Amino acid sequence: MRMSHWNYRVIRKHHTESDSVTYHVHEVYYRDDGKIDVWTQEPVAPMGETVAELREDIRYFLRAFRSPILEEQDTDEGSTLIPDPKDDAINDGHYFELMDRASVALDYVYQFIGSHPLIRKDKTLQGMYEKAEQALAELYQQAGRLEFDRNT
Repeated sequence: MRMSHWNYRVIRKHHTESDSVTYHVHEVYYRDDGKIDVWTQEPVAPMGETVAELREDIRYFLRAFRSPILEEQDTDEGSTLIPDPKDDAINDGHYFELMDRASVALDYVYQFIGSHPLIRKDKTLQGMYEKAEQALAELYQQAGRLEFDRNT
């Protein structure tokens, strides 16, 4: 089966000899069906041939934190990656925290983008900005609904 894509993922490693845990970023390659095929044995570091390329690579590294943390597990067929069972569980404080962060993000987006002269003058840019602002507001509202539903 041919590999269809790859991305960076965070992998949790348990070191039995020292009973310690470390986290690393690896390149993970996927099959056409979306299942993990292979990954780099050694962690990777951000790099680029220009500062702009390095910045872009760091953005891709940060995207790895949007996906579940993985853990290497040995099976009869060899090693495989599974979602880390010790990945952060959701607690009651997470809902308020997300609402707070969404509110702060809304303020920053307005302050640095929404009030920009180009946004005020160009109708196309205004529309795009308003969609981004609306998406953040909906994120805030949905987190609040989830918190309410969890507590009722």
